[in-house]
Amino acid sequence: TELVEGEIVRMGDAKKVHELVKSNAHRLLVQYILQNPIGRVFSESMYKLGKREGRIPDVSFLLHDTLARQKGEFLEGAPDLAFEVVSSESAAFMERKVNLFLANGSRAIWVVYPVERTFWIHRTTNHIHLREGQFVEEPDLLPGFRVPVEHFFDGI
Repeated sequence: TELVEGEIVRMGDAKKVHELVKSNAHRLLVQYILQNPIGRVFSESMYKLGKREGRIPDVSFLLHDTLARQKGEFLEGAPDLAFEVVSSESAAFMERKVNLFLANGSRAIWVVYPVERTFWIHRTTNHIHLREGQFVEEPDLLPGFRVPVEHFFDGI
């Protein structure tokens, strides 16, 4: 469940493809962090974005500095990087979530569409649409991270 504008909203049950893509993203980010220990990778963690919003990205990343500023019992503010697999959300719901994360401090939101095998990178400064044969990069946040889009779709 997520807290959306003060109401508890039940999220859809993730199917196999959703879980495979999420697992791939988690694995790729953890592999990067093991080589470049600049932060922590989380799966399905709630981020409090004010009194009326609590959102849960499929996978998220926090720099050590961001994590050190967390003083409460819960993660507050947006993750530095949020990763979302689109499987059952409406376009409007996902758009609001992306905008909410960006407005609350996320540096990047990666949104993946498994059926189309495409990848969107949303930043406050730009939005990039990627397809297989291209590379996912986040030079300002994850220096040296360069992964082919198709690696996020391994196993599907």
